[in-house]
Amino acid sequence: MTTSPKLISRATLLALPAVVAIAGLCLVPLGLVILWSFWSWDPQTYWMTPDFSLAAYGQILDAGRWTVLVGSTIKAALAALICLLIGYPAAYYIHFCARPRAAMVLMALFTIPFFTSYLIRAFSWRLVLGRRGPINEFLMASGLIGQPLDWLLFSNFAVMVGLVASYLPFVIFPLLLSMRKVEPSLLQASMDLGAGFGHTLRHVLLPLTKAGSFAGFLFVFVMALGSSTEVQMLGGAAASMISIMINDVMRVVNFPLAFAISSVVLVFLGAVLYLGNRFLGFSRLFEDFSW
Repeated sequence: MTTSPKLISRATLLALPAVVAIAGLCLVPLGLVILWSFWSWDPQTYWMTPDFSLAAYGQILDAGRWTVLVGSTIKAALAALICLLIGYPAAYYIHFCARPRAAMVLMALFTIPFFTSYLIRAFSWRLVLGRRGPINEFLMASGLIGQPLDWLLFSNFAVMVGLVASYLPFVIFPLLLSMRKVEPSLLQASMDLGAGFGHTLRHVLLPLTKAGSFAGFLFVFVMALGSSTEVQMLGGAAASMISIMINDVMRVVNFPLAFAISSVVLVFLGAVLYLGNRFLGFSRLFEDFSW
């Protein structure tokens, strides 16, 4: 089936405003960020000079900044992995097991927390995980512990809880999109041929939904990598992430260093996206989809 050139030209005209908006609002600022990261910072004028320099990139290795970059990447990847492990069974149940009304209710439950401010969501976990929070109160009342657990709050554990709770829906919806492209008859045929549920899951469903799995992982990873509220509210004064480090650098108006850190993150995320599309077929998630 061939597409009429007239339809192609109309589609191009319809997409043109969006392309111009993306280029003007996203690509141009990102290009300037990369360009300015190679400028020099003048400590006397507290401003940038258009001299090509790699000094800002060299400063990333100073004062533990590289440690923050690596630590933030590990935390974001762990949060994305936990969200994927929780979200995959939830998406499977919503799509293949739940009735339409129950599926709508479950999807609403995942989105309702976003009706409130992200600051309120993070602070609520601070109350839940605190020394006098319901978790510690329950454990003490049941006799399992004699004194409150201090590591529940202001720790990496608390940060991980906040990240997973904040971004879990962003892994579920790409998985649902991916599972909608899987014919239920394929799963039934696999079971009719003698394969159990586990074998069908590993060899049929997981390969067919790997693009959605990667998309969900990537969405959570990107947002967790740039998170600051959950870290500041739940991690304590010593906790740090990339966004917090960039804010600290911006306070001393060392703009090239801030832009260099951002550029490194952009290149890294671009590489992750390329590899994911190369080996997991991320772009196929949006091909031949019937609404």
